[in-house]
Amino acid sequence: MTSAQTEELMSVKTRANITENQVEALKKEGEGCRILIIIFCPAVKRVAFSASLLDSGDGTFGPFNTHTPLVFRHVVANMGNAYNPNTGFFTAPVRGTYHFEFYIYGHGHSSHGTAVWLVKNGEHIFMAHEHQTNGAVNGSNGVTLLLEVGDVVFLRQCSNTRVYDNQNHHTTFSGHLLFTM
Repeated sequence: MTSAQTEELMSVKTRANITENQVEALKKEGEGCRILIIIFCPAVKRVAFSASLLDSGDGTFGPFNTHTPLVFRHVVANMGNAYNPNTGFFTAPVRGTYHFEFYIYGHGHSSHGTAVWLVKNGEHIFMAHEHQTNGAVNGSNGVTLLLEVGDVVFLRQCSNTRVYDNQNHHTTFSGHLLFTM
């Protein structure tokens, strides 16, 4: 071995020892800690929607003899395209925890309240209901749900009730993905 090679070998050994000492120091500093690797996955969608009942004009829906799905036509946001404005159904594109909010508006009536159910896969989950004989009525509710891919969430107007909306967009339905599971 030449003296130049010996010198280079000594330099590499010195740098290796310094690096080893730095790694040991970092290990001691972070004892009890875990390394977290965050991986960005473009396949995981960002999901959020917000819609009101009517695109334009005004109108009262109901009373109907049966529970009736509401179709929210005035879509102001639909990231991920999980809300369908033709059916009123939100279909979960990924397994995750979602939050939904809904607000309903109506006019007081002696025999017809204002009421809707939030429905998940055909099961009534939460209700918003108001009833008074005159004046404006407002009801609201919200829920956080664990949804599997393909689960369907929508609002169903209760039988024998009335719901109103106009250009001020009083009756709304919104939801968004909080995090995937």
